[in-house]
Amino acid sequence: MKLFEGLFDGSVATAETLLDGECPPLLPEEAVAVRGAVAGRQREFAFGRFCARVAMSRIGQQALAVPMGSDRAPIWPAGLVGSITHSRTHCAAAVAATSDGVRSIGIDLEEATPLELDLEVEICTASERRWLAVKPDVERGLYLKAIFCAKESAYKCQYPVTRQLIGFDAIGIELDVDSGTFAATFEQDVLPYRAGERLSGRIRFAAGHIATAVVV
Repeated sequence: MKLFEGLFDGSVATAETLLDGECPPLLPEEAVAVRGAVAGRQREFAFGRFCARVAMSRIGQQALAVPMGSDRAPIWPAGLVGSITHSRTHCAAAVAATSDGVRSIGIDLEEATPLELDLEVEICTASERRWLAVKPDVERGLYLKAIFCAKESAYKCQYPVTRQLIGFDAIGIELDVDSGTFAATFEQDVLPYRAGERLSGRIRFAAGHIATAVVV
């Protein structure tokens, strides 16, 4: 099962792969970003760029380099936006053309294992903690991981628009696991977004992972 399949409409293409087998080659503009990095980091980076180029080709675009900026964010070719994510075993990318009305994309992939509940105070807003408090004890750690995963995709999506690094308290998540959706609400002004504005996201639990996606 493709983890991100169905989490976007037709304007966004995705590509996924397992982090195994022969490492795909990097283009020169990309390779400089991980020169001297440990082998595992080079491998994750290479598979991520491979997925990005596959996704580009799926929307009829030339498969070009995706260098890394000084802020460590991908630099997408002109006219394209996208997002890359990986876990220990999987890698994925999502890409769209701005001509299709897409401004930004954020995806995140996390292993579906519970987080330590001590992290709740660092990750969650007050409303998120209230939501978690009524969940069965055996499920709270996994739902905490889902909130974390949703926030990560929302943060990735907002960054190309706002160019601001924000904390976990800047966005509140409302999960609807049954429908596979969530709302990411700005708890403070992150211009051009105002406090109270929402981004809509989708979430999936599959193949031992949590996958989240946000697009604006």
